[in-house]
Amino acid sequence: MGTMEPITTKLRRTRLFAGLPEEAVVALIERPGLARGAAGDSVPARHGDLVVLLEGGLAMGSNDGGEHIAAFSVEEGARDPAILYTIPANARLTLSRPSVYLVIDGERLDDLMSGRQEAKSLSALDESVRGRVSSLLGAQAFKQMPFERLVRCAEAMEEVEVDVGEEIVKQGDPGDYFYVLKAGSAEVRRAQEGTSPAKVAMLSAGDSFGEEALLKGEPRNATVHMTTPGRILKLRKEDFEALIGSQLLHEIGAEEARRKADFGDAVLVDCRFEEEWELWRLKGARLVPLEEIRERSRGLDPKREYIVYCRTGRRSRAAAFLMRQAGLRAVSLAGGIAAWPYEREASE
Repeated sequence: MGTMEPITTKLRRTRLFAGLPEEAVVALIERPGLARGAAGDSVPARHGDLVVLLEGGLAMGSNDGGEHIAAFSVEEGARDPAILYTIPANARLTLSRPSVYLVIDGERLDDLMSGRQEAKSLSALDESVRGRVSSLLGAQAFKQMPFERLVRCAEAMEEVEVDVGEEIVKQGDPGDYFYVLKAGSAEVRRAQEGTSPAKVAMLSAGDSFGEEALLKGEPRNATVHMTTPGRILKLRKEDFEALIGSQLLHEIGAEEARRKADFGDAVLVDCRFEEEWELWRLKGARLVPLEEIRERSRGLDPKREYIVYCRTGRRSRAAAFLMRQAGLRAVSLAGGIAAWPYEREASE
């Protein structure tokens, strides 16, 4: 820890890090930690990261080996580091002489900065709204939502106390609310035609449900009942469409989807029934039926991007929403397979 103290002191003299607690700065620089390199070594920083040069030299050029963009130099024992705040998408970073440096994860830094601002904003809210906002901040469905919009959701939500055994939604009923489980646990049960209801999922605090019926405009496809006493937050359909649906649903056109799939930048996911998949599908796509999306999302790679499609785009919007709730990068194919102008494949 001794080597960390001088570095944190240097960073906290800069405007960017001055407002962060020392323990937060230490956490930022402990992983991946100090790096040392020789002249000619590449610096493994991504677009969006920060590079802190503590000693040595750093050159920034274009990836194609073309133009020289910038150079930085820090002499041994210098009071202040050189900080590269912005890395262009096509940049290549190389050490120009033996150096000591840090690469700071830009996303982690942004999270810390956002947390500071959110803490200040929370203190100014009404107590009841503040409690709902705190619950939503921990819910996966709201992870990517701007704080101001999240507050609007909390203000529009109704908080209700529920008892063990109480049915929150019932299979076959029309969709009227979107729900977040604030406290307690619940069970999701679904009945197939001619069969008794079977458990398909368990929900705990922070989980949300009820969005499929709202997104698809169809009756509820499962029953959710409480297995313990708890509290739920409920949002009317109209508010869901205005505040959440438009924010979390993303669509992509066929041309861009094909380009991403061809270059391996995204995985195609077919969320239709297996019978539809057997008839025709997009080349290279994997089948994950909508009814299984919530459970099978846990096994998907969060570092990949997923393009979800169905026949017309209606079901895939719901599937992409569920995948984003699970922390995945997912978009829906606009128009679905019916509007796909390129080659498709079918079973023999």
